[in-house]
Amino acid sequence: MISRHHLKCPGCDEMFVARLGVEPTRGTRFYLPCPLCRLPIRGSMSGSELSNHRIAIDCEVLSGHDPEPDGVPVVTVNPFVPSLYEADSLAPTGAFPTMTLVQILGHDVFLEFESERHQALEAGRALWPQVRMLFQYYLQGHAEMFTRIAKKHFGLEWEPSTSHERTSVAYQALGMATAMITGSTGTCGPEVIGHFARKHTDAMGQHKDHLRAFRCRGQAAAPLERDLFTELNRFVEEQESWEMGLLGRFVGAEEKEAFDELVLFRDEFSTVRDLYQHGFEIACKCLWPLMAAQNTVQNGSPDDFGDVHPESVPVNKRPKSLEKFDKLSSAYKIAYVAQVPGWESFAVLLDNRRRNTIGHATAHHDLQTGRVVSDEDPSGMTYLEFLSETLGIFEALSTLAQVLRASRVAASPDFGLPE
Repeated sequence: MISRHHLKCPGCDEMFVARLGVEPTRGTRFYLPCPLCRLPIRGSMSGSELSNHRIAIDCEVLSGHDPEPDGVPVVTVNPFVPSLYEADSLAPTGAFPTMTLVQILGHDVFLEFESERHQALEAGRALWPQVRMLFQYYLQGHAEMFTRIAKKHFGLEWEPSTSHERTSVAYQALGMATAMITGSTGTCGPEVIGHFARKHTDAMGQHKDHLRAFRCRGQAAAPLERDLFTELNRFVEEQESWEMGLLGRFVGAEEKEAFDELVLFRDEFSTVRDLYQHGFEIACKCLWPLMAAQNTVQNGSPDDFGDVHPESVPVNKRPKSLEKFDKLSSAYKIAYVAQVPGWESFAVLLDNRRRNTIGHATAHHDLQTGRVVSDEDPSGMTYLEFLSETLGIFEALSTLAQVLRASRVAASPDFGLPE
């Protein structure tokens, strides 16, 4: 819905009318530039129902001005859907949230987007708390409570009596939730996981070195497993701040031009950038199982990187073992994974150039243009594109969790090391 607010700019003291888009939210920070002096005015809103919805704006809110006096500027700001700031009626694209998306995406694509968005938000609000509880008991090694929660909330009808069975159940629940949050449009996770599973299964059956590597490294990966889950949980706790990044996966070349004319008036850059940066680093620490499986299938050993290396990796940096691979820069690790057919998508999800724009010391959200820019990249990206990149990091973490799962299953104390 749209609510109208008569505001007095704290800078120029002039009055204007803000048409503010409102949705149920646990907490959303937004901003609106004064239409006369362009001073960014910040605000926040919260409330799961209209009856308890609260809006706070960091300026004087006037009353008794309906209808507005002639000549008073009217602006439109929507923290949930990219909107046209100058819109003052329902006619222009960007003036009304639902109409904006229908006009740009088309009716059928809009319905697909709404369906995936609703599913993602519902998974974060309703399903994730149960997954978090289950996974925390798994990490604690509390088998009794783990089984109780698995049966109560996930319909498990059998007793996971061994460590590797509980690992499998925990990661299945995790994967179900993250897949719902990520959605199905424009995703690459299922393909990456499928390719890895086939390579890993073949390698486990034929090469003892591969089995030994996964068991030894899997045991050492317990802290990484905890960090990975902690980061996924942080993403879901802050889901409302980045979930609109899903819209970017429904935007083609023609639609992108239309969205470039609109602005998503959210004011949560520092929160989302922190998620992006930490998520990027943790994801790159989880790439080793992919290369171990590829090396074994291709070259007979998880430590053998063969003779084909990415052009971007200098000769003196080319790894001769997984241990050396661990020490590579993130960009080089991504290059190795991305050169494997079927895993090229990691070069998109973990785009180092985009990361440099977002993570650069001078990166900031320009509240005049609505773009994320830095000294290294003055043109930057729209805030919607920034959120889409953040969703990509969440997908990478979700995908790599299922890859890391293989090493944690192999490292179960139920198994001994191969001779």
